[in-house]
Formats: sequence, structure tokens, C-alpha cells
Amino acid sequence: MVQCTLIWAGIGVVMAVSGALLGWVVFPRAVHEKIIENTELRQGTDQYKRWEALPQPLDFKVYIFNVTNPYEVMQGRRPKVVEVGPYIYFQYRQKDNIRFSRDRSKVSYSQQQMYVFDPESSYPLTENDELTVLNMHMNSILQIIDNQAKETITNFRSDVNNTLEKIPVVRLIKRIIERTTPIQSILQIAEDETYDSLRLINVELNRIFGRPDTMFLRTTPKQFLFDGVPFCVNVIGIAKAICKEIEKRNTKTIRTMPDGSLRFSFFSHVSHGKEVQPLAGKGGQLRFFLVFLPCGLQKNMTDDGMFTINTGIKDPSRTQMIELWNGRTTLDVWNNRSSGLPSSCNRILGTDGSGYPPFRTGVERMTIFSTDICRTVDIKLTGSSSYEGIPALHYEIDGNFLHDIGPEYGNECYCVNKIPKSIVKSNGCLYRGALDLSNCFGEYKLLARQ
Repeated sequence: MVQCTLIWAGIGVVMAVSGALLGWVVFPRAVHEKIIENTELRQGTDQYKRWEALPQPLDFKVYIFNVTNPYEVMQGRRPKVVEVGPYIYFQYRQKDNIRFSRDRSKVSYSQQQMYVFDPESSYPLTENDELTVLNMHMNSILQIIDNQAKETITNFRSDVNNTLEKIPVVRLIKRIIERTTPIQSILQIAEDETYDSLRLINVELNRIFGRPDTMFLRTTPKQFLFDGVPFCVNVIGIAKAICKEIEKRNTKTIRTMPDGSLRFSFFSHVSHGKEVQPLAGKGGQLRFFLVFLPCGLQKNMTDDGMFTINTGIKDPSRTQMIELWNGRTTLDVWNNRSSGLPSSCNRILGTDGSGYPPFRTGVERMTIFSTDICRTVDIKLTGSSSYEGIPALHYEIDGNFLHDIGPEYGNECYCVNKIPKSIVKSNGCLYRGALDLSNCFGEYKLLARQ
């Protein structure tokens, strides 16, 4: 009897030890390895398919300031603005031109983005709401002319030379082009010339921008964000030469149309779907959508550069971390060190935002690289959350994202200041909440937040 008791006790001890080993060692290790297997990028796996094309769209919300007193502003009064939004879009992401390295530890790709308006979530707002906004392209171009008039005129001298010979006021134009004294603006020069001079300049500007009566523009979210505001339509002579120079700048927000005209839109570099139709699911359930694209739009979709990321096969902690962007580890957008070495502002770090390495639970900060603003951004853990009943962690852009800029803050590399007559602090940098994106866009653009 005692022997049987000892045997059963021994069996119990063995089972307890085995259970402890399974629960504390074997199972966690098996789960750990399974997680790694399901997060690394291997062709043919479910994770690879999710990475190649997001199975469901992301929500993209846009708010636009509507100017209610444009004519009063032209008389020197403060603009009155009303925030309108959100205009909500489905953002679809698709990776193309996928190429793996020989050892499969890295993969290169380009990523296309497409936005489709969600009328249900945006209601009562629509893409065709009429809004009054700053005429961004006109003001940017006039600022460039104002700031770099002499250089700009010299650049298109050869393009307009033949045209000038056919214009009655050729002597006037040649005086403007060949003038050797510093030129503050074409409009200031016109004030020093005759009435005919001023009339000629106004004619050219009207040809380019369609006879604007204020610095503001009446448009729709669809046109302002995606389809584009047309300008340089059916231009001739000097206006055409200026438009050619604008086209040569190859900015992100301006594209050339088949008829030779130009169009400005904030998201000119991405594609805009025409219609979205729900196929299944309501309420909190997963929904699938069928997207209809305008004829010819699909092949015109553009990408945001060539990424090379880590697949996680050799090092799971580096899964989806960016190794190169357009073949480089740094940018040329922000100021570098006085020694010529890349500054921290120009470093390309983190992921593209669509995925992260495993086992990041509780990590206070993570990093993403945004091609839209040409910089790396930190996101900060703000608490726990849930998505359709699944526990999750909630991250937001760090509050220091648009912090004070200057040598005293250790981030003077963001002190670009290309925008003429911008309001700056005593250290020569923009105030807190503003970032000059001129080098990123190839034209004057300011990122700001409240």
C-alpha cells in the first residue's frame, strides 16, 4: 500500500514538473517561435499577403479651413475661417515591384496609395461641397517669383527669346530680363515702368491663373485634394514660357495634363477612386468594398519611392524596419552638420507605418518614416484600447513632433526657412507648431498644427 502511494506520488510529481515545463518553457517557446513565423515576410504566407496589400482600408480624415471673408482680407482685414470636416476617405495600400535579396533577409518594393471617398462616414459633407481656400499654387508661384525673380527670369530666357521678338513691347520685356540690379518682384518692376508695362504683366498673370480677383479660390474638396485645380490652360507667349518653368520644377503637388495645362492638388502624387460600394457586412462587422477607378487611372497611380526593409528572417526584432529608401539611409531635405555629415533630421528610421516587429508590447515609443513630409516621426504609447474586441495599444504622434526649433533645442537641422517673409523667432527659426516643407515639396509649403 505504501509502495503504491509512493508510485502515485512520484507520478504526480513527474506530471507537475512536466506541466510546469510545458507551461513555463515549452509552450511559451513554441508560441514565441510561432509568432516569429507568422510575422516574418515569407512569400506564400498569410502575413506576406497581408503585407503586400492591406486586407481592409485605413481611415484617412481631412479637415479644410473655409475662408468666409475673402474680399475683406484683400482690403487688409483678418481672415475669418471655419474648419470644415472631417472628409473621410478609405486609404488602400498596394506594394509593387517586389524584389527579395538573395538570402531573403531584405525585400525592396514601391508602395501605391489610393483614396476613395466614404460618403456614409462623411455625411452630411460631400466631396462636391464648395469651399473658399487659399489659392495655394498661385501664391506659392508668386512667392517664388518674388523671392527669386532674377534667377527665375534668367532660367527661362532662352525659352522666351524667340517669342519676345514677335511681341510689340519686346523692349520692355528685355529690360526686365536683362536688368542687373537686384529684383524684388516682377510687380514692383512693373510699378516703375509705364502703364503698358503693368498691363502686360497683369495680362500674363491672368493668362496663367484665369483672372483671379482675390488670393483665394472657390473649389471643392475633390478638386482641391485630388482631381486638381487647373491653371496654365491654353497659354501663349510669355505665360507659356513661365508655365514651362513651373512644370520643370517637378513638384509633388503639380502635374501636367495631356493638353499641356497644369493642375494643382494636395495629393497629386496619389490616386483617387471614383466610387466605393459596400459588398458585405454592417455595423461592427468587417466590410469589404469594390472600388471603381476612372478610366486610365490605375496605370497612372504613383508611388512614394523604393523601400528596402528587413524581412525578419534573420533578426525578428528588425522585421519591416527600413534599411534603405531610394537606395539611401539619409535624406538631403534638412540641414546637415557643419562638418557636412548627415544630421539626425535627415536620418531614415523606423517602418513605413504599415507594420512593426513582434514582441513590442508596452514599448513607449516607436518610429515611422513618412515620405509625405520627408522625415522620421516618433509615435508615443498613450494607453490601451481594443479593436472589435481584440486588446490593443493606442499610439499617437508625439507632442514634440512640431516643437520649438533651434540650436537650444538640439534640432536646428529643421530650421530651413525657405518661405519669404515668414515670421520667425529671434533664433531665426519658425515658431512652435510650424515646419517648413519647401525642400520636401519643391515649392513653398508650411506644415502647421494648433
